[in-house]
Amino acid sequence: MEVIATPNIPVSAEENLGDPIDIRMDIIHPEPVAIVAFPAAAVVRTLAQHGEAIRGIQDQLLRVPIHEKLMALRFRVDITKAENASLRARIRTTEAIEKITRNRERQAHERMERQLSLIQEELESLRRSRHP
Repeated sequence: MEVIATPNIPVSAEENLGDPIDIRMDIIHPEPVAIVAFPAAAVVRTLAQHGEAIRGIQDQLLRVPIHEKLMALRFRVDITKAENASLRARIRTTEAIEKITRNRERQAHERMERQLSLIQEELESLRRSRHP
């Protein structure tokens, strides 16, 4: 007589969903099996039992609040996208401020050089007029 034992596999929805689920199955077939031939009834029975075990696992997994987890993850993705957009806008603003600052510094430097040049010309003119 052939006996096929399939365990009842409990899957807890309270556990961390990132942890792997260890599923093990023992198939006991005490009678010697011909080289590759299984009796059709044993194959059908084995498939039915495996199908039942898989349905049990599926029922347990369907109770896991995946939809809520997905919604929470989507919400976090949306927040991250908004934060990234905000950071990109701040970077563009900072770059614009730096460009404006560089332009103003360059303009101020050019004004100071022109003023210095005018002062030097005026001093040279004064020196020439005093020492003919």
